[in-house]
This record gives sequence, C-alpha cells and structure tokens, in this order.
Amino acid sequence: MSSVFFCLVMCMFKCPHCKKDNAVKHGIRKNKSGFVQKYLCMDCDKFFVKRDGFEHMKTKPEIIVTALDLRAKGLSFGKIQDHIFQKYKVKVSRSNILYWQQKFGEMIDNFTKSFQLSHSFNLHADEIFFKTKGQIPGEFIYYWDAIDYDTKFLVADHISLERSEDQAKTFMTNIKNNIMKYPEFMHTDNSYDYPPSIRKTFGRGNVIHIHFPAWKHKFKNNPIERFHNTIKENYKTMRRFNKIESAQKYLTFFRNYYNYLRPHKTLNWQTPSQIAGLGQWTWYKIIKSQISPKTSYYLS
Repeated sequence: MSSVFFCLVMCMFKCPHCKKDNAVKHGIRKNKSGFVQKYLCMDCDKFFVKRDGFEHMKTKPEIIVTALDLRAKGLSFGKIQDHIFQKYKVKVSRSNILYWQQKFGEMIDNFTKSFQLSHSFNLHADEIFFKTKGQIPGEFIYYWDAIDYDTKFLVADHISLERSEDQAKTFMTNIKNNIMKYPEFMHTDNSYDYPPSIRKTFGRGNVIHIHFPAWKHKFKNNPIERFHNTIKENYKTMRRFNKIESAQKYLTFFRNYYNYLRPHKTLNWQTPSQIAGLGQWTWYKIIKSQISPKTSYYLS
C-alpha cells in the first residue's frame, strides 16, 4: 500500500492553472505533428500539455530537426526536400524549410546570447565577403568574425556593407561584449582598419596585436581561414544571398550550429561549447532549453 501511495505522489505534475502539484496523465491528443500527452489537474479540473519547443507546428519534430541539421551542413533546399521524402514519405516545401531555419535559428540565438567565453589566449580575427542579388560588380557584404584558437569557439561576428575603421570598431566591440576577459593576443591580417579599432576598444597595450601581410610566411591565421572554408562550402550551394538581412539570419544560424552542435576532429570530436565549458547540446536539447519554467506548459 505504501509503495502505491509513493508512486501516486511521485507521478503528480504541477498544474499551470492553479500552480498545485496535483495533476496526472490523462490520455493523449492527436494533432498534425503526432500524439501529445495530456494532463488533468485533480483540483481545478483543467487540461494542459507540456511544451517541447515544437508546439503548434504541423510537421513532426524529427522532420524539422532533420531539415535544420541538413541545412546547417550545407545542403540545398531541393536536396533536403528529397531526403525528407525518401526517408519519411512526407512532402515539404522550400518555404517550410526556410521558415524553420529562421524560426528556430532565432530561438536558438536568443538562448545562446546568455553564454560568454571566459577568456581567450589567442584570438584570430578576419573578414570574408559575399555577394547578394542586385549588387553591382565590386559591391559586397563583409562578414567579420573572430575565433578562439584553443576551443575553436566563434566568439563574435559582424556584418556590414563596407570595410572601414568604424565597422572594425563595431566588430571589436562585439568581441569585447562576448568575452569575460580581454584576449592576450589578437591575430589579424595587415588591414589598416584593425590597429586603431583594437586600440580604441581595448585600450593601448591591453591586447597584443599580431599582424602581418597575408603573403608572409610568418603570418598564421589558419583557424579563422579554416572556418571560412567551411562557410564557403555552404555558401556555394546558395550561389548568393537574397539580401543582407537573409545573410545575417543564415550566418547567425550557422554560427550557433558551429559553436554548439558541430563536432571537430581537432577537438577529439567534441564541440567548441564542450571545450569552452558551455555544455553539450543537441538540436532537441537546445530548442527545448529556451523554454522558461514559467512557460513550460501551454493550455489545452
């Protein structure tokens, strides 16, 4: 009898209506994405279901996660469509995949903004340019980014329509805000925009700036260049971005995938977030983690 009573107490759930721990499982509900567990409060007699980050979505979570993962790995919308149909026998449109990328990319970014790298001994910074539709020859969008040498963690980034000292200063400010302690060394190429922006952001002498022309053998900016090669692999399937806003959304989406979900061979197949002490994540875990305890249920 005591074991039965203990089981009943342990199986109770908190009701979001009356805030009492007196709710029990009460059947399931079928919607377009599958079956959902229902709960009934024994005090207020109201139903509710748990949130998992995928509520109100018409497609099953495993299909959405598959699409997000393949998109982050650089597959085109067409190839993702074909893969989902071959594996799940479900037809999804390209606009659906883009919607998932933007919706969950924003959710993940809002969650990961609270994380900060504790320190960086060697920080490598550089910029890469992309094309957008409608730009005339010679016009580009510039993507500034900085990566920590030891953890391979992408500390900060910035996107702009020009390469100037003001844009470099904005980029350095992003680095300053995303790291708890100033880096010991900052490695860049010989661009004229970096020295004054580093000095104005971090102060004179607080960060040792190492810079050489790219053609000199002494210059070693391999970590950030390797990251750029990874981005170029994905960018090749797109050919170009539609506009700077779409570039910003995709690059933010990819940055979070790179930091928290993509394992690295040089890190013994761990993610940068694991090496940096920011935890081990999966698509399901990181999407569900952005739900606050106050909104962990939605009303049925």
